[in-house]
Amino acid sequence: MSNKFTVGDLRNQLKAYPDDFEIAFSGDLTFYRVKTRGEKLAVVEFDEFEAELTPSFREENPSIKVVFCEIDDSDTKVGFVSVPQL
Repeated sequence: MSNKFTVGDLRNQLKAYPDDFEIAFSGDLTFYRVKTRGEKLAVVEFDEFEAELTPSFREENPSIKVVFCEIDDSDTKVGFVSVPQL
């Protein structure tokens, strides 16, 4: 699957599971809501926000596509993020 797929595709993936089965998100993301963002587009949102990666970081780490962060205790977002070498 890509980053976009249809509701039918998702239902097809989930049809083997009963209604009381739990869903967890890889990377420990926390589900927030599903929001309509267009005539035929719903976006699944998470509590964590996508960090802004510097152009140099992207160039040096092309395999890292996105980094999610939490709001810290003072309710301020983290600025640029540097991910340790894997």
